[in-house]
Amino acid sequence: MNFASILEQSVECTCGRTHSVQIDTVEIDAGALKKVPTILKRDGYMRPFLIADQKTYEVAGKQLVTYLEEEGINYSVFVYEDQELIPNEQAVGKLLLNFNTECDVVIGIGSGTINDLSRFFSHQVGLRYYIVATAPSMDGYASTVAPLIRNSLKTTFECQMPQAIIGDLEVISRAPKDMIAAGFGDVIGKYTCLADWKLSALINGEYYCETAARMTLDSLQRTIDLKEGISNGDYEAIGELMEALVLAGIAMSYVGNSRPASGSEHHLSHFWEMRFIFEGKNPVLHGTKVGIATVLVARLYQYLKEEGLDAVAIEKITRPNMDDWKDEMNRVFLGAASEVISLEERVGKNAASGHQARIAAMAKNWRDIEAVLNTVPEPQVIISLLKSVQAPVFASQVGISEELIQEAILYAKEIRPRYTILQLLWDLDVLPAYATRIVKECDN
Repeated sequence: MNFASILEQSVECTCGRTHSVQIDTVEIDAGALKKVPTILKRDGYMRPFLIADQKTYEVAGKQLVTYLEEEGINYSVFVYEDQELIPNEQAVGKLLLNFNTECDVVIGIGSGTINDLSRFFSHQVGLRYYIVATAPSMDGYASTVAPLIRNSLKTTFECQMPQAIIGDLEVISRAPKDMIAAGFGDVIGKYTCLADWKLSALINGEYYCETAARMTLDSLQRTIDLKEGISNGDYEAIGELMEALVLAGIAMSYVGNSRPASGSEHHLSHFWEMRFIFEGKNPVLHGTKVGIATVLVARLYQYLKEEGLDAVAIEKITRPNMDDWKDEMNRVFLGAASEVISLEERVGKNAASGHQARIAAMAKNWRDIEAVLNTVPEPQVIISLLKSVQAPVFASQVGISEELIQEAILYAKEIRPRYTILQLLWDLDVLPAYATRIVKECDN
């Protein structure tokens, strides 16, 4: 697709904001890696600081270093030796300890974790950054945020967009199939995240942008159309998937946060990631968890549609009992419990006054809310889409137990102040029943 037309223009949007993208270059084509020295020189950089892990250095870093040397560009490089790289304080600290202050730009070589660390680190040291993608595995390449783990809690940091996104088809088309399927799963999550965003707009008056939402839907539809090519490992289809992932990231940059691309399905994914770290389990790809979580969240939407609520019934609902909330946070979130409790103390998302106001807004806007519920496909539709690219569809396929499914549905809402279907179901005092129902009724 023609990214130049998107990158070069400002959009005076009907939402009342002016949208622009602080990305100068998107190169997704064969041989894109070889263009990096030319792009660096054009942008006026003399000494890049390269960040990679052992795998990404092998698949793209070594070749990039060769191209830089051929063009006489000096560089510094840091390669993580971690077998499983966790984006936490230790990972950031390693970058600080190995950073060459003579460098004038950061180049991340990798996908999700490397991109997040490169974005955050470059922002902290006051430099721009490029990202050289090694897999079409997630939609955060073009976003402005970096989700990192701080004090054991997955926390989103506002940072910056990359100055350049490089996706060499010779590299990304050779990415492991599970990483390509993960990128597909990350985009499929847009079904539920967009519905979550619209619900919050109706209930809380949260800012909502139709342009960004349409851009995200465009990314979703493009990705669905590619499912056969992705399944067959088609070279061009994988390139187009990368384009769709970048487009979703640009939608996030229009809004200034991850709202157009991240909702309750991401909260479940983050919850599982944290628990896997606490329990010493091998991580599961982000997009894989998002796809699985989207199936579960679609079931929650389906349950609520079946509830048959009306304004009169909603107005009678009282706030759920909170007597043992802190005890539950300590039990469920372990080392991150203090951060979760502190978040609630700051934002009061479960406070009685806020609950009362939301119940009133739901009763007033229930017909519009029902219309939003109907925008989420039946769970079987999402299952079929994920299966079409050989992506996992059930939590048990990646080692997530029924207990972790139930706890995620009950408590993942506590890791973010963002309003989603999870908080809405808590407001309606049906979340515990739905969590139990999912475990009992569904193939998980």
